[in-house]
Amino acid sequence: MLQADLARFTTHDSGTDVLDLATRRMKWLQNRESVLAGNIANANTPGYAAHDVSQFAGILNDHLSVSLARTETDHLAGTAPRSSITLNAGNNSLDGNQVDLETELEKITATDDQQRLATNTYSTYMSMFSIVLGSS
Repeated sequence: MLQADLARFTTHDSGTDVLDLATRRMKWLQNRESVLAGNIANANTPGYAAHDVSQFAGILNDHLSVSLARTETDHLAGTAPRSSITLNAGNNSLDGNQVDLETELEKITATDDQQRLATNTYSTYMSMFSIVLGSS
């Protein structure tokens, strides 16, 4: 019963499905963690170039897809930021490897912090639904 009530309250015709957005964010973080782990695993592979995933803002823009409206002809046309896959432009080692372990570990730490924040936000949101629906 709780899942059916959640589906009814979280999906709006003109709004954002917060639970779906949290799920997308967690999947993005999981994918980024996997890519960063691959970079670390290939730290000694000759010629390997470190990779990173496109920014979550690009996924968010695709999800929300809100466009600016020009209400006056004198207004400037708006532009949306673009997302892209990033290759780290680090220093090459003698064997052509571009993986900097310190940088990759910093990215993993930041991703872990973001996962913790997303999980806490999701848990808090679910707790509020439980309170409102009278279930514990």
